[in-house]
Amino acid sequence: MATTTATRTALAFSRAHNPTRTLWTAATCSHPDLATALSRCLLPSSSSSSPSSAPPTTQSKDSVTIVLASRSYPGSDLLSLPSKIPASIAQSSFILGAVVDRIPTKSGHGVSTLTLTPDTSSSSSSSSSDRRLIACEPFYLSGAESRRKRLKEKSVGKWARSQDIEERSLDTADAWSAFKSISISRNQVQIPNAARPSSASTTPSSEQDIVMISDLEVHQFLEALDVANPEASKIGVLASSTPFITGRPVTMFYDGKVVQDGVVGVSVVKEVKKKAGESDDGKSKTFVEYPSLAPLGPAMQITRCRGNIILELDESNATRLLLDRLQTTTLTKDKEYFLATGEPTDAKADQQAVDVDMTKATVYKITGGDPSKGNMAVDTVHDLSVGQWVQFIHHDSNLEQGHYEPSSNSGNQGLLRFTTTDPNNTLEESEELNGQHKQEGADSVQTVFGGSSENGFVVGQPNGQTWVCTVTDSIVKHRL
Repeated sequence: MATTTATRTALAFSRAHNPTRTLWTAATCSHPDLATALSRCLLPSSSSSSPSSAPPTTQSKDSVTIVLASRSYPGSDLLSLPSKIPASIAQSSFILGAVVDRIPTKSGHGVSTLTLTPDTSSSSSSSSSDRRLIACEPFYLSGAESRRKRLKEKSVGKWARSQDIEERSLDTADAWSAFKSISISRNQVQIPNAARPSSASTTPSSEQDIVMISDLEVHQFLEALDVANPEASKIGVLASSTPFITGRPVTMFYDGKVVQDGVVGVSVVKEVKKKAGESDDGKSKTFVEYPSLAPLGPAMQITRCRGNIILELDESNATRLLLDRLQTTTLTKDKEYFLATGEPTDAKADQQAVDVDMTKATVYKITGGDPSKGNMAVDTVHDLSVGQWVQFIHHDSNLEQGHYEPSSNSGNQGLLRFTTTDPNNTLEESEELNGQHKQEGADSVQTVFGGSSENGFVVGQPNGQTWVCTVTDSIVKHRL
């Protein structure tokens, strides 16, 4: 088993006069046997693959462990994952997780875990760390009890599908009056108490993160969560589709059970110590990157729209503008194209054209258009607005792509990292994975917890709009 890739990073923040530690413990293992991979991640000192033979652990009973397993394991093994957790860990840590497409190893195969252990000491005055985990509370909201509508699975209300664009025109006054908004009442979806503002996060020095894993119908939950808990950061991943692997739409885990819908997650509350005179200075803990995307022309402003439909950009036919720009390139209209929305960057001194600031942008797929009528549909459940800056974006084959980041083992401790993978190139169970596993060896050293899904990831800044990114090869990093 010497070839097993198992790396474990414990971010231990020791107290000056107290042995209690706060731990963010991440581990990744690419062993071809699921039980062994879990044992190596959660009990790295143990060489045995048997959960029952695991040595005693000193983890707090208040700890929460998130487990992500790649879909390349056999379906029967994935369905029995809760029983493969080492017994000592199952008794001392609350387990939740899901099956995803890939985890951060070179082959994408394996298991990635994150254990959160709060500091239960009564005082933080002597802590030498600038961050202290003071509470973590798991939650599960089933699809049935959430009272949500299936926006992505069905065409509900004013949600516009690409085929609808070709069947109707929005040029008439009657059509515009009938089509007003794609927003759904936020108050229809209930929020678990654990995901609401925590009593432990009421002080100015505390921060709350909501880490979640969901099925595809998460949009109304996110809208309701933004209303109920606007100041929390939101980060997560959508579980991979597994109907042909486990027989379930998605496969998630919560408290020893397999669940196939809803949202599982954990509320994480930290106490943040700042030096005298130090301020937040607006620095973000969450970063979204689009390494394989390139702009297609300068940014524009929406001058006519309704819901998720754009009719005019810079007072010109929106779909015709995109086609005209394609004619100046070697790109074809059969490719996927995207729309970046956000604030514009400063124009250069020698030109008036501006770009959307991609470090703060939200990117949606363009799902359809009609150049004769101008209609362009965007894959969003949020209303677009007149005056909003947007920019056409496309995948550039010459730019870096992929779920794996070899440089992530240097200086990135304490990061959650989720990516969106190509839905047409998901990881499948294969005998070749055993050979790839043996080749990973010493160069696969990961110090971040993460996973990739073809269904996208969740990202939301404090007091911002939480959304689902489904752009292939996009990356979100969140600093604990």
